[in-house]
Amino acid sequence: MPQEIRFCTPTGKYWFLSPLSAFPIKMTVEGSSYTFPTVEHYYQAMKFYASDPRFQTILSLTNPDATRLLTKTPDYKINRRKDFDKNKFDIMEQALRAKFAQNTEAATMLRQTGDAILIKSCPTCYKCGFGEGSGENRIGRVLMQIRTELLQSKAG
Repeated sequence: MPQEIRFCTPTGKYWFLSPLSAFPIKMTVEGSSYTFPTVEHYYQAMKFYASDPRFQTILSLTNPDATRLLTKTPDYKINRRKDFDKNKFDIMEQALRAKFAQNTEAATMLRQTGDAILIKSCPTCYKCGFGEGSGENRIGRVLMQIRTELLQSKAG
């Protein structure tokens, strides 16, 4: 039976799996290219159109957790992209795929997790993670799919 790898805290060997880990991604948004410091920056910025000043504010922050917290404030909860909630899991998957496609060090480390079950184990994250021992673990499942694809491309 494969081992489990749980990740959430910003320390330890497996922090690189987190959307908050410092692996920049270059993404095209509304026809323009932007470099986001982390997957989390991209995910939070996608709640807004690129022309919205809040998009640029998120892009300029250095702390990825600060981006998440900022989007919970009243000024950041209004006038968001209408389709964000419908597309948020696809947005996260795109960003995670970009992270491991664009950062060879991260891709190598992901491959090295072997056949371990990857679990985003955060106490309050039920949809993307495990949240108090239950939840959908969407991020973990996406990471395992990306790992499988990386291992297959390496073997082929």
